[in-house]
Amino acid sequence: MILKFLRILTLSAAAIGISGGFLVGCASNQAAPVGAGTAEQLYNSAKRSLNQGDFLSAISIFEVLGARYPFGSYTQQAQLDVAYAYLKQDEFDSAINAADRFIKLYPTSENIDYAYYIKGVSHFSRGGSAMERIFPRDMAKVNQKWLSSSFAEFDTLVRRFPTSKYAPDSLERMAYLRNEMARHELITAEFYFQRGAMVAVVNRVNYLLEHFDGSAHVPDALALMADAYASLGQADRQADTLRVLRATDPKHPAVVKKG
Repeated sequence: MILKFLRILTLSAAAIGISGGFLVGCASNQAAPVGAGTAEQLYNSAKRSLNQGDFLSAISIFEVLGARYPFGSYTQQAQLDVAYAYLKQDEFDSAINAADRFIKLYPTSENIDYAYYIKGVSHFSRGGSAMERIFPRDMAKVNQKWLSSSFAEFDTLVRRFPTSKYAPDSLERMAYLRNEMARHELITAEFYFQRGAMVAVVNRVNYLLEHFDGSAHVPDALALMADAYASLGQADRQADTLRVLRATDPKHPAVVKKG
């Protein structure tokens, strides 16, 4: 699953470039040095660098364009392009700030869904590296604030723009993040269980059930909670928990073991 998302992260400049279509076919191919030229020339130069994977040069030119020509369609599109360039350069805070500026400056833009997508992917990508293609991150051990922020941005996108072309991928990422955040809570609860902190186990599992009900890790969490109640000598609560587990996953080993 994570490798699939990595492939999606390799977003083409064309995919973000003109989702609204307002620059297609109208730009000259004439290059312009940084700091010189019309808005169109600066945009073309930055876009050329972006398409060639020279993200640092693209960022520099896009920033000059924004400073020299604060208004107009080229500057509006450049705000999204520079967010993408920052993302590809692993400058996630800058990518998020650029996307936030776009949302603030152009709240009615037909491309605003992409700004939320950039924010979601930026949070999703934190803590990653080129080596992730070989050794994927254990997302349950990544800073959970990043995952929660990523989930929130994707959730905003799909609620506000359910027909967006970025909605299907956002929904997949949300399902993935939901399971990984639930797994983090389960790992933490298991840590407490191993150290005999049974009340902490119960509290952590309750948090998992409240916030991530329906995730793939709910059955194991219920089984762990039942064991914690057994250790606490609370047989009635153990039986209630096993009853819920049996209804949730009748073939779970903890249910089969108890008969």
